[in-house]
Order: sequence, then C-alpha cells, then structure tokens
Amino acid sequence: MTDWLTYEWEFKGERATFRVDMQYWELLPVLSYSQLIYVCVAPKDSLAKGFNKVEQYRFRTLRHRLIDELEGRAIHVGSMYTDTLRALYFYAAEPDVIQQASAICREYGMLAITCAHASELHFTTYYRFLYPDDAKLQSVENAAYIEAMRKRGGDLDTVRRVNLTLGFFTVEDRSAFLKEVPKLGFTTSGTAWEAESTHPATCVITGFTPLLLPKLNRFTARAISAAAPLEGMLTDIDAEFVSRV
Repeated sequence: MTDWLTYEWEFKGERATFRVDMQYWELLPVLSYSQLIYVCVAPKDSLAKGFNKVEQYRFRTLRHRLIDELEGRAIHVGSMYTDTLRALYFYAAEPDVIQQASAICREYGMLAITCAHASELHFTTYYRFLYPDDAKLQSVENAAYIEAMRKRGGDLDTVRRVNLTLGFFTVEDRSAFLKEVPKLGFTTSGTAWEAESTHPATCVITGFTPLLLPKLNRFTARAISAAAPLEGMLTDIDAEFVSRV
C-alpha cells in the first residue's frame, strides 16, 4: 500500500513539484533501510531550459526501470521535479544497491545523470526535505483554493486582500504572535475565543497577494512559520474575489 502526496514548493529559486510516500513517516524508523540512494537527472545540454520530448521519454523509462528492478532491495520514497532536474529517492538496506542502480543509469547516456548514495541513520532526506512541514502541506490547500477561485471566474493575477485565521492554545501565545504581525507584513483584523476548537484563541491577520501558487505559498508560509514556535496553526484562508471580467 502507498500513500502518495504531491505538492508544489520552491527548490533553489525554481518552482518544483514534490511527491512523497507519506506511509514511511511511521515505517522508516522500524525498517532497516538506512542507505539513501538518489538519482538526479538533467538534460544532456547543460544550457537547456527543460527536457525535450526524447529526454522526457528516456527519463520515464529510467524511472520505471529503477522502481521495478530495485523492488525488494530498495523502497522508493519520493521525488522532486523542476524544469531542468528530476530527482528520485530510494532507501535500501545495503549500500551495494548503489551498484545496481548505477548500472541501470549507465544505460542512459543521452541524459546527464548523477547516481549516488549516503548513509542516513535518521532518514534526513525523507523527513527534512521530502516530507512536508505545515507550510508545505498548506501549499496543497492553497492549490485547491486557487483552483476553486479560477472556476468561479476569478482573476488570479490581481493583488488583493487575503485574510488568514490562526488558532493558538492560549491567549498568551496568541498575544505573543500578534506582536510579530507587523514585522511579517500583516495587520491584525480581529481576535476571538472559539471554545469548541482545539486551538481556541484565534486571530485574523490581513495582507495582500495575488492568487498565484508560489506567491500564495510564500504568503501563508510567513504566518505559519511565525506561529509554529507558539504551537499555533493556520485554520482558514479567505481571499477577496476579483472577477476576470
């Protein structure tokens, strides 16, 4: 059984698509697969702005072969794609799996491929790079929100007022967060106490952004990152509707 999540984030200034098998959040620590195998693939022409059709086909073939032929010796836990890079991540029990992976990669000389391995007793790549934190997880909600706005006929490019509702366990934590709000580029629009919520001390903060995914992701990440040390969480997003007409 797998539990794949796809989300968009940034990698070295480029828009990137991440896929991660969420089931391994609990499984990795009890498995003996502590050897990271990673395969990074780029176009043969280092100046190319993306993969051509032949290279895309070759990469898909390589990806399928790696997953199929390493099965039983390695587990595929995730990937990261940009316009000019494709990265696949596996964990194996034995370091010599890299030899099998490298042999497969050498058959694809029409691509620029790096195939390497590292010992990761704490599965750092999975937990800190692939697995989404709260800000990255919110990007999935942001994408859905933007798509719903688009279907309503909204103009996504226009900068507009966006309200974020955040909840905290205590009024004191909320107050500490609100002191930081001006530094984050937001204003405070209200507070409330929602007794039935797990985070009853709520507040609404307001800022301005277009509804373009990379920009909305950065917008919500500012609030989420500031609230996290106080155990706060983003509970709602509400953007002003701007029609395309």
